[in-house]
Amino acid sequence: MSFQNRRSRREFLKKMAAAAALASVAGPIDLVASKGKTVAKNAAMPLRPLGRTGHMVGIYSLGAQASVETPGKEELAFDIVNRAIDLGINYIDTAAAYGRSTDTISRREAMGTSERNVGRVMKTRRNEVFLASKTHDRSYDGSMRLLEQSLKNLQTDHLDLWQVHNLKAREKDNLDAYFADDGVVKAMEKAKSEGMVKNLGITGHEDPEVLKMMAERYDFDNVLVAINAADKHYNSMIEKFLPTAVEKEMGIVGMKIPARDRIFDKGGIITMKEAMEYVISLPVSTVVIGIDEIAELEENIKIAREFTQLSADELLAIEDKAKPHYEHLQFFKDGIGQWPSEW
Repeated sequence: MSFQNRRSRREFLKKMAAAAALASVAGPIDLVASKGKTVAKNAAMPLRPLGRTGHMVGIYSLGAQASVETPGKEELAFDIVNRAIDLGINYIDTAAAYGRSTDTISRREAMGTSERNVGRVMKTRRNEVFLASKTHDRSYDGSMRLLEQSLKNLQTDHLDLWQVHNLKAREKDNLDAYFADDGVVKAMEKAKSEGMVKNLGITGHEDPEVLKMMAERYDFDNVLVAINAADKHYNSMIEKFLPTAVEKEMGIVGMKIPARDRIFDKGGIITMKEAMEYVISLPVSTVVIGIDEIAELEENIKIAREFTQLSADELLAIEDKAKPHYEHLQFFKDGIGQWPSEW
């Protein structure tokens, strides 16, 4: 990178970091009894507004994939979701399509596993979290059927957020159909008008342009978007889409933070602390990460509780570490690596 380009990048990151710092507020204090007195133990993780939804979300949230979406791991999933809420997580992300194949269960057969596992906890703890799910169908009828199943799986009568799942680059020429009377957006509007969902959103990890087109066309409340330390090195979501989401006052939820743990491969590119702090130092509302074991959840919450805003130079240094491995860490984007269709 030339000196001029690096200076320009530093100025851009300064603006992004300033926007993130402005949004953060201190979380509540954990109070414990000590020697007959109530004293502060640890500050909970910082909070940020989830766009215009009215919800203040912790900067780290639970992505209900990994163990939570794996058939046969129901008890571990139950423990993970409960532990997350116990430790102060107040946003859970799932989807009708989430379900991991096993040696005996196909990917399609596994769909709904995540929602069902989350639903076992929502049966008694629904009012403690902001609950988000998604439709991977693009039609009115198909999406309404998925919503009905999602509500049943999650054991609730409403979602706080319902999103169009995984918008892909190839869909850019078909967006009109999504806004037609028989399209997914009309289903979302109908569901919101009937109180089945409170907020509407979009998600994607392939292409910033399709997300930008959707956000500029409709006032979605939230976006779930793939962002990690290697983002700038290929078709950058941070540069090409994030400013639009900020301008639109959308809730912004970051995903693919450790690139499904690839960020730790090849001897360790960066640590989980660097991976999380890089993204949280940008103007996102929160980040979601799938969990294999409760110890990972507890480590991530500790990082979030101790988070301090990174400077532009610190962000640049992490980007430099990721650069030699960017193809490995951007496998989920169109044209990079192998990313099979999920449905």
